[in-house]
Amino acid sequence: MKTYNWRPFLERWSADWLDSPGARGRGDVAETVLRDRWLGFPAAGEDRIGELEERLGVTLPPTYRSFLATTDGWRPAGTAVGRVSAAEGVHWYGDPDGLQALHEGALDEHASEEEVLRAGMWGRALRLSAAPDGVEVLLDPGDPDANGEWAAYLHRAGADGGRPERHGSFMELMQALFREFHRAHADTPGFANETTRELDADVEEARLSCLDGEDIDGALELLTEAAECGRPRAHGLRVQLEAMLNGGGRIGGGTAVRAGVGGSPASCGTGRLDDPLYARELLPLAALKHLRTGRADLAGTADRADRADRAGHDEAEFLRSPDGPDHDGTDRKQALDLLREIDERTFRYEAPGSFGDAVASAREQARWGDTDGAWRTVAAAVTGWEPYGEDHIAPVGLLADPLLGPVITPERGRYLLETPRAGGGGGRGTLNGGGEREAGRVRADGLGWLAEDTGPSAPDAYRFVLVHGVAPQELAERIGRGPLLAPCDESEAGQAIRIGSCGDGGGYGSGDGGEVRGTDAGRWSFAFESGRNGVEPPTSEALSRGTESVTVWCERGGRSAALPGIFHFSYAEDGERVYGFTVRDGEIEEWGAVPDALDPGQLFPDAGPGWDEGAHDEAYDDADDGSDDSSNRGAEGSWALDPDDEYESLDAIAEVFGVSLPRFAIRHGRLHAVAQS
Repeated sequence: MKTYNWRPFLERWSADWLDSPGARGRGDVAETVLRDRWLGFPAAGEDRIGELEERLGVTLPPTYRSFLATTDGWRPAGTAVGRVSAAEGVHWYGDPDGLQALHEGALDEHASEEEVLRAGMWGRALRLSAAPDGVEVLLDPGDPDANGEWAAYLHRAGADGGRPERHGSFMELMQALFREFHRAHADTPGFANETTRELDADVEEARLSCLDGEDIDGALELLTEAAECGRPRAHGLRVQLEAMLNGGGRIGGGTAVRAGVGGSPASCGTGRLDDPLYARELLPLAALKHLRTGRADLAGTADRADRADRAGHDEAEFLRSPDGPDHDGTDRKQALDLLREIDERTFRYEAPGSFGDAVASAREQARWGDTDGAWRTVAAAVTGWEPYGEDHIAPVGLLADPLLGPVITPERGRYLLETPRAGGGGGRGTLNGGGEREAGRVRADGLGWLAEDTGPSAPDAYRFVLVHGVAPQELAERIGRGPLLAPCDESEAGQAIRIGSCGDGGGYGSGDGGEVRGTDAGRWSFAFESGRNGVEPPTSEALSRGTESVTVWCERGGRSAALPGIFHFSYAEDGERVYGFTVRDGEIEEWGAVPDALDPGQLFPDAGPGWDEGAHDEAYDDADDGSDDSSNRGAEGSWALDPDDEYESLDAIAEVFGVSLPRFAIRHGRLHAVAQS
């Protein structure tokens, strides 16, 4: 019979408990336990196990049966479980408190299969714990896996709303209890044993592996196991590793640091604001996580007073985080200033040395739309990154930067981790023959991608103007009034117009002398709006003073007769409209000498003089009857842009003028914005 290595595991647990400060000198420890260094009992023989199965009318799951064949029960071992019963003390639970009816009554139509199984567990469970007034150990025969294991539960009355803690098998439950024992004693002076020494060695191995850029997933496994056993260094290193693998992002959504991943960053490090690892790396990450959680809590609150009252508690909650330090005095002010900077998107991540210089350059690139260039700048410099100490393995504060955080996707976060840094020299399998890693090839995004973004979350309307030879700052002055707004993403911009530089090479404001992508892409600036704002877009003639401009306004239409499809293109020079066209509700208006490559009759073959609203309505009715013709389909009486026509038009404009809009920066990044005048 398979033993599942119960004996060495339980012997290790016995030794760790007996060597712990809390167990030394206790008078209630049995003499046999001290002599044999064994918290178990003699094994239950096959006959005894068979009698138990006959009494219960079931075949026991493999790991529990193997456990009984190793020890007939288990003494208290530093956890909340009093004793695991011997075979004669195992009985059907019987749901004495009516918990099944309570839990099943709380289910709704959206309940998962696991929730349904858990709710029905109480009436069929097998109870293994000997002390019913403590934490109960239950096995559920109604929830088996492919190996015949039964789900195992720890029922801690009153904890987590009475929700039982599920494990895949009895062995997994016992291993979790062993980790709980170590976690509960981790801060006890003198708590050192073979397990803690092995775990601490694993933590150091994982740390060095991370700095070498080797086996990041293996390092995370080691840190996770050590952190779950309460090893102090493991928690902070795990938080950093998981944060980089999750990537940066927004406060209110996206891929920002998730609540509950690896514990709070605020609970790592020294908790002192004179410690740069804590103040410059971990606390900004904690502030981002705190604000993200707060936004999620407020999402369903419509009442303005309630929202204001809840928001008013944000600062106090941040200062008294249950798993982090309480700040007061000067530290309190510094922590609150940081929280406000994160909230207002004015925080600037800074780092020492050459990596810090690169971060500053990358930030300038990102804030004008060159997110690809910003990423390459960061990726090229990370080999020179300098940690603040031995408990620092990655530049996690970067994720909280409002401009650079969104640039670090999960894939890019992994790339940075897999790059040898801070003196690490490994990196097996991560370098090419030339000794340089590929951070992503450079290619123009063009304009056609705007037509490809048609998912549920993509806006069905957009407007942009491209101005040649004008820096983004000057373009902002030509468009709006007042100072530049803080960098914002699409959802944060509202009706403000976001400003940036086309291309990802030199652009404006980057100051890095990078390569220009495309013919003239690096010398065009753009202003971009997403969605409909209910007003006609301003003409762009004034924006072309002393230069040239390209304007595109697109509304896909088709939703109602009041919202027809529109595609507007205009080219202007030195304040004068030169040529262009507007396709609106199936009609074409054209002016000036439009180049053949931009002929609207060719780009929109279903529009123009041949447009027949009656024929369109008939096609609409046919579509309702199951016709496959989806061209220009929309609400009755309305005309919608054909996605292919939209794409071809955008692609033609990009080709004629050699222009490109940065897709990542517009859809996922943050850009400065200006209010319309």
